[in-house]
Amino acid sequence: MIRRATLMDGKALSDLMRRIDRETKYMLYEPEERSMSTEQAEAFIERFGQAANSDIFVVDVDEQLVGYVLVVGGKPSRIRHRANLVIGLLDAYTGQGLGAGLLEAVDAFAVEAGLVRLELTVRKDNLRAIELYHKFGFNIEGTRIASLLIDGEYVDELAMSKIFTAEET
Repeated sequence: MIRRATLMDGKALSDLMRRIDRETKYMLYEPEERSMSTEQAEAFIERFGQAANSDIFVVDVDEQLVGYVLVVGGKPSRIRHRANLVIGLLDAYTGQGLGAGLLEAVDAFAVEAGLVRLELTVRKDNLRAIELYHKFGFNIEGTRIASLLIDGEYVDELAMSKIFTAEET
């Protein structure tokens, strides 16, 4: 089930983020680099819930969090119409439509919040994610050359965005 994160998800969300960081090289953080206590995670969830253009959605399977998407809206008035996405899903749950479900939740939230632009970055070699983002209307805006350093190698990222038309917002 895909739903909004609640304060009660604090520990589970923090644990999930660290687990995904350990499991994949597609996320920003190295394994064990992210440190977030349960209290910090609860405050994080609360801040997102209070912002009109930000939110956190989670994938809950049998009362266990297995994926999430952060919708990080801008605070200054000039960028309040846009939000950046951070998506993570445990490997064992990929290919089951859960990533698509998260993006559907984001689309509904974006329309509700009056967002005009969603943006994200993705490793250039993460073909499965790129295909999913294309399916949901994201377009490649450019390549961020050598933007990540992973295992001693520089890796390129793609900058992608989705624009909502006036009819959608």
